[in-house]
Amino acid sequence: MTVNLLIVLGICIVIAVLGNAFVGEGLKWFKGLAKPKLLVPIGVFYIVGPVVYVIDAIILYRALGVIQEGKVLIFVLIIIVMIANELWNYLFLGLRSTFAGFVGIIVFLLPLTVLQVALFRFDPFSAWLLLAYYAWVLYDLVWTFALWQLYKGERRNHV
Repeated sequence: MTVNLLIVLGICIVIAVLGNAFVGEGLKWFKGLAKPKLLVPIGVFYIVGPVVYVIDAIILYRALGVIQEGKVLIFVLIIIVMIANELWNYLFLGLRSTFAGFVGIIVFLLPLTVLQVALFRFDPFSAWLLLAYYAWVLYDLVWTFALWQLYKGERRNHV
């Protein structure tokens, strides 16, 4: 294993562990919610989560060794996106708030969009990988809005 690969694995593991530490019983809460019809089964989320981390890891790895121009920018942006993703988990699952989940996705799209644009400029291969995740986040925007509408008016959206 190269040093860069160990760094990437370390970063991914630390961010994932710290992010999940603040979710608490949020997943249990989410499973108990009435869901909008357009929401995919929960099992799909269990697949998408690891796939997102693989995409993040590839981008991180390429920022450390493959990308020549813009490598620091890409490295910083992917770290920001990874942390923002975990922050969204906290806002939605940790706070158990459909409203915070919806607003969090809107805010999350800002650094994700900046990263997407930067990747198309400096690393098109990674940009195309990230595009799949970007599409997923746009889907997240739709279902979190629909979920928020189902629970609109409830103070913390508890079940």
